[in-house]
Amino acid sequence: ELFAKLPNLQEIVWVQEEPQNMGAWSYISPYLTEIAPKGVNVQYIGRRRRSSPAEGDPTVHKKEQERIVSDSLTRKN
Repeated sequence: ELFAKLPNLQEIVWVQEEPQNMGAWSYISPYLTEIAPKGVNVQYIGRRRRSSPAEGDPTVHKKEQERIVSDSLTRKN
């Protein structure tokens, strides 16, 4: 119903700061996939899967944060 109002929708992107196996992605992914119109891809942008949410290095954390923001704001379909 919501997506019916978006006839040119090509992609649904979920962005989160937490690693892929943490946060809401693992919960919301099946639902987004189920309700996405046929032919519309569901994508994830965020940190890769890991056993700890911390990067362990402030420099690496900053670079990863910049990548997440950049990837989410510069999407090209």
